[in-house]
Amino acid sequence: MADFSQPLPGTAGALDNNGSVKETLKSVLTREFWRNAAESLSSEKALRYRTLAKSALNPLEFSKPAQAEVLPRVISNGFKFLPIYTVAVGVPLALYTLLSSWWLCIGAFAICGTWGFAYGMRREAASLDIAGVPVPKPLACGGASLLLMLLTGMISAFAYAAVLGAVVALPHAALH
Repeated sequence: MADFSQPLPGTAGALDNNGSVKETLKSVLTREFWRNAAESLSSEKALRYRTLAKSALNPLEFSKPAQAEVLPRVISNGFKFLPIYTVAVGVPLALYTLLSSWWLCIGAFAICGTWGFAYGMRREAASLDIAGVPVPKPLACGGASLLLMLLTGMISAFAYAAVLGAVVALPHAALH
């Protein structure tokens, strides 16, 4: 079983339980933090993503598949280019969808406030008291988040973004 009591290597104590949010934000502004971030970009994973991005845009790798070959090609390319589809299509569509309505923005701020209250202001407490009943933090925040997502329409908005993202990514996955 994994031991999460110690900070991960390379985080420079960002997960330290004794540090405050102010100290954590100050550590982000240091040169050491950004130097470590730049070094991590030159890692093997970043190199793989760079070559994957070049391959995704190479017009010489596109071809018209036979009808029987389309589905296996879409599945394999969907998994192969998932990081590219997520960064280039999924995240912008999700942000555009979230910022398209005041209700979605209010819901997002309310969800962030709920989790921030539970884990920021009530950091020491193991549970939250709701109507006099102690409820574990993840259960209380998860339930409140689900309720806020249903009330503000976030679930249908993100479903729309997922479907639109699939429509945009499918031609690339089929023809690459």
